[in-house]
This record gives sequence, structure tokens and C-alpha cells, in this order.
Amino acid sequence: MAEKDLQEKVMAYRMLEARIETLMKQRDAVASRIVEMQSTIESLGELEKSKDVFFPVGLDAYTVGKVADKKNILISIGAGIILEKSITEAKETLNQRGQEMEHVLNELQNNINSIAAGLEQLGPEIQSQIDSQAAQAE
Repeated sequence: MAEKDLQEKVMAYRMLEARIETLMKQRDAVASRIVEMQSTIESLGELEKSKDVFFPVGLDAYTVGKVADKKNILISIGAGIILEKSITEAKETLNQRGQEMEHVLNELQNNINSIAAGLEQLGPEIQSQIDSQAAQAE
């Protein structure tokens, strides 16, 4: 009976480890998107001032060009839909998305912390059971 209980705890521990790893990957991806969002907002501010702009043409490759319309920008709103917005509106939209991503980031971190607490509790329980079984086997 005790061995079955130990096996169940070990399985639960492994499942929590896998879940926390997945959440950490998601957290890192969201954090990267937030940094990209902030960089994009800064770039939009520079767009109006710049004469020449670097346009990406592939992986780490750019070409220099001129922006035909420095007042408006095309922005994706999801589902393959792109709208033309003023620079100010685009910044507002991106700032709002950034805030939403910050909220998601906080939720992910809270979930990670909660699971980590569960792991911290379960780890010593497992070790105690292993020690107890080893002592009984002697």
C-alpha cells in the first residue's frame, strides 16, 4: 500500500515538473513578445523622424528604404486582418496588447509559483517515504 502511494506521489511530482516546464516556456515566449512589442512602439516613434528605414527581407537581412506614408501604418488585428491606423492609434493598440500580455505573464508566473510550492511540499514527502521504506527494508 505504501509503495503504491509512493508511486502515485512520484507520478504526481513528475507531472508537476512537466507542467512547470511548459509554463516556463510559455512565460519566456510571452516575455519575448512583450520586449518585441516595446521595441515596435519605440520604432513607430522613430518612424516619423527618420528619412531612411531598414526593412527586413529575411533572417538577419535588411534593405534600406523610404517610408511613403509616415502618418499611418498597417497593423494586424488578428485572423489575418490588417487595418490602417495612425501612428498614435497603432501605439495605443500595441500598448493595450502589451498590457494584456503583462497580465498573461503575471498569470503564468502565479501558476508557476503555485506549482513550485506544490513541488516543494511533495518532494520532502516523497523523500520521507523513501527513507521510511529503506529503514523498514534494513
